Amino acid sequence: MRRDSGLLHACSRGAIAGAVRLYSFSPACLSLGRLQDCDDVDAAACERDGVEVVRRPSGGRAVLHDQEVTYAVVCRTDDADFGGAVLDSCARIHQAVALGLARLGVATSAHGVSADERAAALSRSAGADCFARPSAHELIDDRGRKLVGSAQARLGGALLQHGSVLLAPPRAGVYLRSRGPRSAGGGLRELLGRDVSVEELGAALVGGFTAVLGSRLRPSARVA
Repeated sequence: MRRDSGLLHACSRGAIAGAVRLYSFSPACLSLGRLQDCDDVDAAACERDGVEVVRRPSGGRAVLHDQEVTYAVVCRTDDADFGGAVLDSCARIHQAVALGLARLGVATSAHGVSADERAAALSRSAGADCFARPSAHELIDDRGRKLVGSAQARLGGALLQHGSVLLAPPRAGVYLRSRGPRSAGGGLRELLGRDVSVEELGAALVGGFTAVLGSRLRPSARVA
C-alpha cells in the first residue's frame, strides 16, 4: 500500500497517467482507513494471531486482508475511463470490477445512492468494520451482501481507489472492539460452491479492467 501511495503522488505531479495493481496479503493483515481511530482495534487479538495492523492511504473502515484480492487504481481525476466526482469515479471503477466477477459467473449489483449520502456516510463511519454496510456503488451479491469494499483518496488532481474482493466471508470483526454492526457471510467461494484461488480471481479482474481500458492497460514487471 505504500507503493500505491507513491503511485498516487507520481500521478499527482504528472509523472504517470495512472496504474492498476492487484495483490494479496500473506500473512493476514488488518488495514484501517486513513482517518479511522486506532482504538477500534483489539490489539490483544491481533497480537495473539500475529495480525499486523497498518493504515491505508485511502479512507473507509477496517478490512482484514485474508482470503481476498486487493485492487488499487490510480489515475487523474479527469481520466476518461475512471475519473469524475468521487461517487461517479467509484461507480466507473466498480463497473470494471463487476465485469471481472462476471467472468467467474458471479452477478453483482451496485448498492444505491442514499437520498442523503452525507448522512449515510456519517452513519457508516460510526461502525469499525468495512464489510458491515455497503456504501454507494459498492458491489453486492444476489443476497444483498457486500462482496467488494472500497475507499478513495485524492491528491493534486489524482485519485487512488483501493478495493477488497472477498474470496471467503470477512473476519475483521474478530480483531475489532465491539462498535457498530459486524459483517456476515459472503465470498466468491460460497457463491460459486467451489474453491476459487487468488490467481483465478486476479486473472478475472485483469479481464474486467482490460475490457474497460483496452490498450491503455499494459503489463509491467511484478513488484513484491
